[in-house]
Amino acid sequence: MACAIVTIVLTLGVLTVAQAPQTSYDLIIRNARIVDGTGNPWYRGEIAVRGDTIAAVEPRIVAGAARVIDVGGKVVAPGFIDPHTHASRGIFEVPTAENYIRQGVTTLTEGPDGGSPVPLKPFLDRIAAAKITPNWAMFVGQGSVRSSVLGSVDRDATPAELER
Repeated sequence: MACAIVTIVLTLGVLTVAQAPQTSYDLIIRNARIVDGTGNPWYRGEIAVRGDTIAAVEPRIVAGAARVIDVGGKVVAPGFIDPHTHASRGIFEVPTAENYIRQGVTTLTEGPDGGSPVPLKPFLDRIAAAKITPNWAMFVGQGSVRSSVLGSVDRDATPAELER
């Protein structure tokens, strides 16, 4: 068994071996003000990540990690959801959406103004094929649905059109 020996301390004739903590995480974020998204006040703590999963959130994590980032008291929070974007205008040209990601926005929502691609599936297939960085949510725009059924006329829908 290989282990890193940090110190050997001889106290009252008893040999004590202190070992470095085993590296059990890929990343530890230290010295954070954590906003956890539950609505509770922020608190100081540390976050351990293994793979793409948050493995622990504790006041102090003693295990080791392949990488440690001291955020110096900055806020660490879950990704933010932008419920009203027009990101479909540029998401295919810049699929990384760095203008959102750098602000902590990890989910973009499109279509809240009543407009969306109709039919929706081909557009969502394009989003999937583009392998965009953020998560994507979509409203089915009521205006787009109405327009696909009635066209651009200004009148009430017939019962058959409402059914469609």
